[in-house]
Amino acid sequence: MAISKERFNELLDRLSDKDFEPVSELMERLSQTSSISEIPLDDEPTTQEDLDAINKAHEAYLKGQLINLKNVEHELRN
Repeated sequence: MAISKERFNELLDRLSDKDFEPVSELMERLSQTSSISEIPLDDEPTTQEDLDAINKAHEAYLKGQLINLKNVEHELRN
C-alpha cells in the first residue's frame, strides 16, 4: 500500500504527544534499515519446543494473562 507524504502528515498530526516517542523511534529504526527484503528469512524448522511455547502463549492469551506494553518497554530499556 502506497501512502503519500500528505496522508502520512495527516496521521502524524492526529497522534497524541505520548505517541511521538515510540513512533519516532520506529521511524528512526526504519530509516536506518536499507530494506526489509535484505533481512534473511528464518528458515529453521519449527521444533516441538517452539510449538509448546506457542501453545502456552495462546492459552495465556485466552485466559487474559496479557503483558502490559509499558512493562515490556521498561524491561527493554533497563
